Amino acid sequence: DIFIKYKLNKDHATICAEALINAELVGAPSHGLSRLKMYCDRISKKVINPKAKIKIKKIQTVKFLSKNAVILFVFISLMSCSKDPVVTPVSVYCSVISEKLLAFSRLSNFEKQKFQELSDTRLQKYKNDFIEAAETFDLEWELLAAVAFQESQWNPKARSATQVKGMMMLTLPTAASVGVTNRLDPIQSIYGGAQYLSELRQMVEHGTSSGDKTAFVLAAYNLGMTNVKNAVDQINGNPSKVTWLELEEHLIQSKSSMDTESYSRGQQTVDFVERVRDYYYLLLSQNCSD
Repeated sequence: DIFIKYKLNKDHATICAEALINAELVGAPSHGLSRLKMYCDRISKKVINPKAKIKIKKIQTVKFLSKNAVILFVFISLMSCSKDPVVTPVSVYCSVISEKLLAFSRLSNFEKQKFQELSDTRLQKYKNDFIEAAETFDLEWELLAAVAFQESQWNPKARSATQVKGMMMLTLPTAASVGVTNRLDPIQSIYGGAQYLSELRQMVEHGTSSGDKTAFVLAAYNLGMTNVKNAVDQINGNPSKVTWLELEEHLIQSKSSMDTESYSRGQQTVDFVERVRDYYYLLLSQNCSD
């Protein structure tokens, strides 16, 4: 159980929740998030009730919350700011978080509806496989599943004109490198994609925050690690200090032989990263419960 010695103020909580979620969604640097958290904390301390001791219902998703600092802080902010001490089910705060995440999502209403429909159907068939593969390679299963949705909408038989196939849409060389012999086998594809993401995470040395590093990993999944490194090398400054926003701008402005008149390869990678992150946050909100 978690004990919070705060009075609650929903106005302050809503402000903090909106600001923090928005900052994380746009990839704010870690020092910016820290200052925002300090500001919200100062607001909370102004309304602390030293005698109040509020027992919150045990959270079954404590692992998810502990691995996602922003969501955890939003939760604590919601629990740390009201005039009258009350005991409120975690589901109420999960609902607020879900509402804010949906509001900040860049997905269209059609895309959100489609995602929700397939979450209730296709995802359920493979959810345990995503969880087990993610645990095997020390990943968040929601991130792994988000990549799979962006790649194939969780369709194990998906194919593209560029000859990538399967749930995780692996190329033939990538599949071979992670031991996948049948890219249309959903289990092989999920485990192969998880291994590849894990390997990319170990190779990424860029980004100034955890959100940045995740964005670089996703960019490498879509564009290739070599291409990401080459792009980083073309950005001025220390490569280890390059942020996702800097790489994003560089990719959008870059030209390549794979560009079309209306859509550049760099823009495709940027869109891939942003959409995966949107799906990832939606999955996190779905798994927040009592």
